Amino acid sequence: MKLAVSLTLVTLALCCSSASAEICPTFLRVIESLFLDTPSSFEAAMGIFSPDQDTSEAVAQLKKLVDTLPKARDSIVKLMEKIDKSLLCH
Repeated sequence: MKLAVSLTLVTLALCCSSASAEICPTFLRVIESLFLDTPSSFEAAMGIFSPDQDTSEAVAQLKKLVDTLPKARDSIVKLMEKIDKSLLCH
């Protein structure tokens, strides 16, 4: 059992590069759009992923909710900017 666990850990270490830990730039753009853009711009950002009807409705509701919380939205944007500039992300 210990050998199997050791081999699994070694395999993961060799096969998983740090590049796989990076966040997709398009995903970041969608998240940014969620907090900063108009509903139509957010829908366009989501549209490239061809979401089904249920998903489209769910993210539209999420966008409406985010837009009703301007103070929280501003705080989240500041946090995202801080994270993006952090040495942990570069």
